[in-house]
Amino acid sequence: MKTERELLDFKMRLLQAEIDMQGMIAENKQREIQGENMAYRHDDFMSLIAEYGIGHNDLWEEQE
Repeated sequence: MKTERELLDFKMRLLQAEIDMQGMIAENKQREIQGENMAYRHDDFMSLIAEYGIGHNDLWEEQE
């Protein structure tokens, strides 16, 4: 079972990834309005999972 501290750390990483993701979405939207190509694509968004260690397995591997 996870300790409260481990769960808090995981939640903080989720929040950090969410902040980055929202910035990426905003940049894409701005470029869309200006008629430019997107700065971020699917792979860029998916890379946040590994970058912040927030995948399903990341949560359970911390127990070991």
